[in-house]
Amino acid sequence: MKKNAPLLFALATAGLLAVPCHAAALPDRHVRINTERLAQLPLEDQQRVLEIKDRLEALIATDRSSLDQVQRAELRQEWKGLKGEMKHYNQNGGVIYISAGALIIILLLLIILL
Repeated sequence: MKKNAPLLFALATAGLLAVPCHAAALPDRHVRINTERLAQLPLEDQQRVLEIKDRLEALIATDRSSLDQVQRAELRQEWKGLKGEMKHYNQNGGVIYISAGALIIILLLLIILL
């Protein structure tokens, strides 16, 4: 038992150090809209911006672990398309934007899952 004591101590220490990493709360992931800039857009564009926001939030909330590779590729293509539309509405200033934490988490999930 005394031979294994340093090894057991090292494993216990490593396990205790790893627990806070997994227990740390993930940052909130949500899509935000600048309401002042949104009010300056025409009514049709305002409605489309709100549709994009709802769809982006749905994509963020999607459980990607249960999807196969083809479905994940479709999600990525839809995500890229929505980001392209976001750029169109954000030309004269930020109307739609994703929090930095959400962007980082989405990128990490895509890297891990693929």
